[in-house]
Amino acid sequence: MRDYEDIVQKNYELARKIFADWGIDTEKAMERFSELKMSVHCWQGDDVKGFEGDDAASQNLVTGNYPGRARCGDELRQDLDMAMSLSPFKHKVNIHSFYQEGKKKRKEVTAADFTKWIDWAVGKGYGLDFNCSFFTHKMMDGNLSLTSLKKEVRDYWIEAGQGAREIACEMGKATGQVCINDIWVPDGMKDIPADRLHFRSLLIDALDRILEKKYDKKYMVDVLEGKLFSIGAECYTVGSNDFYLAYAVKKGVGICMDTGHYHLTESVADKLSAVAPFVDDILLHISRGVRWDSDHVVIQSDELLALFEEITRGDYANKVHLGLDYFDASINRVAAWAIGLRAAAKAALTALLQPFHIIKEAEMSYDYTSRLMLTDEMKNLPYNAVWEYMLLKKNIPLGRYALERIKRYEKDVLANR
Repeated sequence: MRDYEDIVQKNYELARKIFADWGIDTEKAMERFSELKMSVHCWQGDDVKGFEGDDAASQNLVTGNYPGRARCGDELRQDLDMAMSLSPFKHKVNIHSFYQEGKKKRKEVTAADFTKWIDWAVGKGYGLDFNCSFFTHKMMDGNLSLTSLKKEVRDYWIEAGQGAREIACEMGKATGQVCINDIWVPDGMKDIPADRLHFRSLLIDALDRILEKKYDKKYMVDVLEGKLFSIGAECYTVGSNDFYLAYAVKKGVGICMDTGHYHLTESVADKLSAVAPFVDDILLHISRGVRWDSDHVVIQSDELLALFEEITRGDYANKVHLGLDYFDASINRVAAWAIGLRAAAKAALTALLQPFHIIKEAEMSYDYTSRLMLTDEMKNLPYNAVWEYMLLKKNIPLGRYALERIKRYEKDVLANR
């Protein structure tokens, strides 16, 4: 390993000179990276089961049954710590309301039911994000929650949504970091609805009631997450991207863009500059849809890099909030987190190292030939040399050594569950 570290150091020194020739200071790029926060979704570690017990409806949302699933909060937090030790980001952790450890009804939970989560996050220096779990519950009316035709169902979920905002605010105060409260509902129809507007009118009323109370954005920010479709709601999604985007702009609420919640040819990287001028907060749920919103583990890809290129080039650091969102129980769950975290981190660092100023100068001069050629040439710069050096500086395992640590954790911890 010592020889490998020496090679990494030498490779970095060469790469630093190459980037300097392109006008890029690698040390400054790594400093900028060190300010990025990535929110890690807790539900990858337990297959979206939660800890409610009898209050939750039966659910089977995840494919696979790999050994070692977290069965309680302590195990889930232990696994998260392990995964995040392999990532160079600053971290937040995203929690759904059914991960409460107080065994209360979902509409009755308070911040006190997340005391263990909050104390753990404060002790580790993590931020927290939150979601009300508008699904897999006995009070769901089929696929409907906030848009149910039954008033008692709507009222139940409105109360749950109001409570979630209070919890998120308390989390933000406790951690000293803004808590993003994401509102996503599965409401929709398997077949063609007769009256689309009626259900969307119900959703407008429900959101108005949930969002009525004002909170200090220093502690809590609301975002709305649209959906293209899901199983059982193929023909009609009440909370579509268009609906939430229009509502968010009118009401001054943030928007969540999940990279799996659009048609396959749509690009969230392209959407950022279209939306950013009109909303104050954008949450990115970074996923990998295969054919549709299948929530595959995030890996390195052109689409992922394009997303971070746009964030960097548009200078959206103060507007965009980053988070992962996927689940896969067919592989080691801790590895799934680590793979996604490291892929996103490498894309973010690569974007920060790109000599964007050169291709922008060409574009502003109408020199599209240079823009295209330089855009293609910069793909071959030695980004990996800087990546490995950054991991080395942060004492994070490089390459296959990260897998060795995961395998050791699997043998020592996961195999004993």
